[in-house]
Amino acid sequence: MSQGSTQSAKSLNPRGPHLKGRFPDGTTGEFPLGDLTTLGRHPSNTVRLVDREVSKEHATIERMGRDFILRDLGSSNGTFVNGRRVAELRLRDGDEISLGTSKLVFHTGEPAVASAPPVGGPSASPGRAAPRVTVVAQSHSIPAFLAQMDQQVPQNFRPAEQIQELATLKREYEKLRIAYEFHRQVSQQGKQGDLFEQILSVAFQLLAADHGVILKPGTDGQFNAVAMKHRQGSPPNVMVSDTVLQKVAETKKGVLTADAIIDERFSSSESIVAQGIRSAMAVPLLAKGKLEAVLFLDSRQQTNAFSEKDLTILSGIAAQAAIALENAALGEQIQAEAITRAELSRFLSRAVAEAVIRGETEDLRQSRLAEVTCLFADIRGFTTLSENESPQEVVSMLNEFFTLMAGVVFRHEGNLDKFIGDCVMAVWGPPSPHADDPARALRAALEMQDAVEVLNGSRMAAGKPPIEVGIGVNTGQAVVGYMGSTERHEFTAIGDTVNTASRLCGLAKGGEVVANQSTVQKAGTGFEVEPLPVTQVKGKEKGVQAFRVLGLEITNSQR
Repeated sequence: MSQGSTQSAKSLNPRGPHLKGRFPDGTTGEFPLGDLTTLGRHPSNTVRLVDREVSKEHATIERMGRDFILRDLGSSNGTFVNGRRVAELRLRDGDEISLGTSKLVFHTGEPAVASAPPVGGPSASPGRAAPRVTVVAQSHSIPAFLAQMDQQVPQNFRPAEQIQELATLKREYEKLRIAYEFHRQVSQQGKQGDLFEQILSVAFQLLAADHGVILKPGTDGQFNAVAMKHRQGSPPNVMVSDTVLQKVAETKKGVLTADAIIDERFSSSESIVAQGIRSAMAVPLLAKGKLEAVLFLDSRQQTNAFSEKDLTILSGIAAQAAIALENAALGEQIQAEAITRAELSRFLSRAVAEAVIRGETEDLRQSRLAEVTCLFADIRGFTTLSENESPQEVVSMLNEFFTLMAGVVFRHEGNLDKFIGDCVMAVWGPPSPHADDPARALRAALEMQDAVEVLNGSRMAAGKPPIEVGIGVNTGQAVVGYMGSTERHEFTAIGDTVNTASRLCGLAKGGEVVANQSTVQKAGTGFEVEPLPVTQVKGKEKGVQAFRVLGLEITNSQR
């Protein structure tokens, strides 16, 4: 059976914060709390618990300003407060701490301060309306003397040779401790929404706040709540003074009030009086000098709940939080760019995809009419070819063919639109148009035929039949942009120009490139072509003048 005992302390009459113990053998004891109180089974502890279920070094209670923080030291059986297992917790008057079979009740040793009752204004009870944050505007101007409580907290650490006083050393240590605690608990969060919640959690661990809100400024100048936290029970409707928010936004400094109800600076602030706020603090979250958000804490239990040291702590949290938020935003941007890059790389060359991401090209989200040069490359006799090959060989052949064709398109800075069966569709034009797009498309078509010849050489060497490809190229107006369903959409071009390019591809025999008159004219000199008879194609009332592109024109200097 576990036997609970402690230091001989029953005779003590502690003044101020203390623990009142109750043990399995029926004994009790009271123990005053100093700056650091250790609890465990080992005799060296401040409060020794002779209990088999208690670890040698089980937990500590550390005084931090007006607060007492309970921390479990990795004990085997855990530390419980009011029946809930905790790793670290700010103790409140009356909290019951369970270590093994021993019970310790925390008392502040101070008379309870009743919360000021609400005077008008909205109210909420647990289980009713969802919590709400209201920013209340004041009709009066911001008092000039509000600036008297502003805090400009330096976040840089001083060199050791500049520290001459113990108080300065303590302040520097406090900055380091806050940074450590923040990064230990928050640095792993990757999303801004999760970060806001964690920022409030850290603030509540370090400060005696009842309610906390993080508000972001909108484009309309109004503040909108993005996260809130309540110490106990369901959060009420929280009203935040617009006077405080605007002052923080204007000065980019923190604001502190020790007793908001009687503070003449807030005497006309309905939001302060209506909710019985006794103490309040607000600090800016700044990223490269820009206000990202305001962190607001209040206390309704006691006056002087916050000190200037607390404002320093909160400012330290805000400084660390701003860095974390900036990193999270950067991480989200990188992730979004990676998704966009992967999507764009399906049909754009790497260089063009990067240009789109950097915003150096036209906006892909806007569908519009634009001039394009469209190319279709189709394998001739594919049905017969696939009937004589195994499915695996057909897929392998298509993958090899598509890889070659895509490489050619990207080398000439075209857009790989899609694969249609055994056909490749490519487009030159938006989102990254060039003045010589028709010439680029014709050079790509000729290079494609050269690539097919090389491919056939390796196929025949392996005892496989060669393939023949016909290519059609057409230049004209088309509608371009993202099209499809909400589940799947892609950047493409549609219209008569695209349809005619497909028809020209149908006219081309294996190994040929056929282009319309507009493409040949806009491509300029440099290509050897021969006209074909005017041909009637499906979907066109008039015949189409097409040209067979034989190759690049050889100049006299090249002969």
